[in-house]
Amino acid sequence: MENKKKNGNNGINPPVSPATITPPYGGDESSSGGELVRAVRRLETELASGFVGREEEARVAVLALLTKSHAVFIGEPGTAKSALIRRLSQLVSAKYFYYLLSKYTVPDELIGAIDPIAYRQGRFVRIVQGKLPESQIAFIDEVFKGSSETLNTLLNIMNERIFVDADGTVYQCPLWSLFGASNELPSDSELAAFYDRFLLRHFVRRIDVGKLEMAIIHNLNHLHSPDLQPVISLSEVQKLHGQITTFMCQNAQALAKVTSQLVIVLRQNGIFISDRTAVSPNYLPRLIATYSYVYQQDLKKSAIAVSKYVLPSEEALEAYKKALDSLMPPELREAQEKLEKARDYAIAGSLADAKRLAAEAIQLAQTLISKPERLELYKDEIREIISESENLIRQIATIEESLKSLKRRG
Repeated sequence: MENKKKNGNNGINPPVSPATITPPYGGDESSSGGELVRAVRRLETELASGFVGREEEARVAVLALLTKSHAVFIGEPGTAKSALIRRLSQLVSAKYFYYLLSKYTVPDELIGAIDPIAYRQGRFVRIVQGKLPESQIAFIDEVFKGSSETLNTLLNIMNERIFVDADGTVYQCPLWSLFGASNELPSDSELAAFYDRFLLRHFVRRIDVGKLEMAIIHNLNHLHSPDLQPVISLSEVQKLHGQITTFMCQNAQALAKVTSQLVIVLRQNGIFISDRTAVSPNYLPRLIATYSYVYQQDLKKSAIAVSKYVLPSEEALEAYKKALDSLMPPELREAQEKLEKARDYAIAGSLADAKRLAAEAIQLAQTLISKPERLELYKDEIREIISESENLIRQIATIEESLKSLKRRG
């Protein structure tokens, strides 16, 4: 057996990029791809900054936008669901449509009424101005409460981005993403196909009690905030969408492997994942590739990161945790999550929290070093987390020292 030279990092060798992956994930820093990725990261930060404790919801909304798919937020009223999507539409300068469904809602309320004057003249004209057929981002509250006719109209627009009127007129809809909200999961089996059209599902919870005071202060301070300025345009998002498509094609074999492995593990643990979600290039494969490209993570880590967004119910969480343990040790997964949160805090300017989380990530990763059977399997990931966390702590220390120097000069 050949001797491996230790590099001073607890004997863990530096990771080697798999030959099956085409780096870099998010484009070169100086490339247009890199510029678009940075703009998207700013979009997520700006979206989350309008609220306290809604970072996860902001990420789900941005992922839906980037994948050109639909998302549903499940949770009790008053958890900022509609406010988040309205803010998103402002940040990308998109035409926005909102509607609250009920069992009495008729399709005309969404797609526009028939012009009565034109009708009396023998012409069939629908008034679509300001309605769903003209919107780019839509938010439909109580999305499962609509009648079959209303939901079928929604389904057509969601799937095909068109709707065919009674006179045969075909309307091309510029809809980018539709966001639904509901206080509960659909109980009617007839709604299962409709629910499955929402690639991303997120279960929204109340603000943590420890953040209530901070949330009140935040909202008071933003009572008279200036109008939001767009961070990125939908045409730029479209360009990034195309770049991610190219990335998917370049890494088709690797993407297919990690996606199929994830779906198999989830299904083995009793979690329903439809074939549509699993194999359609616009569903789970695109979600994984988008996360990899934008957040600059390898495909396996990206698959694990987004897997929680495709769960069918909150009750599936326990089975989901068990499934993840077979993909990655919980300590390593938690360390990765802490590192990602540390990066987010650093970008937001919360340096103390960022430093604390980075240190916790190092500590968790190092616990695996004492477990030789897991060290061999995950040595690259462990080394990467430790290295990136240490680098982040050094960067924060440099910033803190610069701030101290400025204070002394002042």
